[in-house]
Amino acid sequence: MLYLLPMIVLGVLGSSSLCAQQLDQYRWKNRVLLVFAPNLQDQRLKSQLSLFDAHRAGLAERDLKLMVLNPGGNEAFSTADTKHLYQAYKVEKDAFVLILIGKDGGEKLRKTQPLAVATLFSTIDAMPMRQAEMERK
Repeated sequence: MLYLLPMIVLGVLGSSSLCAQQLDQYRWKNRVLLVFAPNLQDQRLKSQLSLFDAHRAGLAERDLKLMVLNPGGNEAFSTADTKHLYQAYKVEKDAFVLILIGKDGGEKLRKTQPLAVATLFSTIDAMPMRQAEMERK
């Protein structure tokens, strides 16, 4: 898990500028999982990242981009950009929230506790676009 967190924090977007409009770059290419946490030491976040780390192949297969956000910003996201996302998705600063954004840009799932990977995968796999992807493979 320790090697996954820097990859997520530093490498997910490849840019220090993020706002809701920039999520459009993923539209029709990727699903996005926004993980909001009060800080990077939050136990719920650590637990969630550990679960995801064990299922990296499944995340990649589903074209899922994972973005970890916290109110203070970090190396990948400025404080202002992070604040904008908190406001856009109506997330409180001290909350732990996961939001799944579909390839169409719409919110598909919102949870306030760590999410079982099986639940995430079944949610994605039930989406019409994912069904079409699986048929093509």
